[in-house]
Amino acid sequence: MKAALAISFLRIGATAFGGGMAALPIFEAELSRRRGWLTPAQVAEEYAIAQSVPGVIIVNLAVLTALRLDGKRAAVLAAIVVALPSFLVILALAMLLGNRWDSPLIAGALAGLRPAVIALIAAAALRLGRLHLRAPLLILAALAAALLLLGRHIHPIPLIFIGLAAGLVTHLLRRPAAPAPGGPP
Repeated sequence: MKAALAISFLRIGATAFGGGMAALPIFEAELSRRRGWLTPAQVAEEYAIAQSVPGVIIVNLAVLTALRLDGKRAAVLAAIVVALPSFLVILALAMLLGNRWDSPLIAGALAGLRPAVIALIAAAALRLGRLHLRAPLLILAALAAALLLLGRHIHPIPLIFIGLAAGLVTHLLRRPAAPAPGGPP
């Protein structure tokens, strides 16, 4: 299993451009559709956890997934191989470019990547929304969070806790009431 995990996370690390949210569709394609190791809902849940803790989202997600699938050693391996392609690319660019990062060629290439990354992020957000925003309270929480973030009225960390609270309240409201002591079950 460790070899298959290493290959999958190396593939993810080599193709996940644009940061954590943009990597979500790549994680889902590899781990859910291609390998069948996780359901799309499990990928989304692990993504939410990975995004809620400090660190690089793609590495956090690789560690959580590998830990779930094959234990601690696989988690360490996943962290290394998912970061390896980025490390090697940045190392090669640094060696080739030196201090010429303001080159018009580099600026043009990076400007061309931005629209693709925005599309990946938007697609991932819509996919997550369709999958997880089924309760009215969660929909309201997501809309409120988006408005607060877009308006720059609040830092993302309190929003994580607001989302956590909305999820807990929704869960508690859906839970069937416990039977009264001595009453019928």
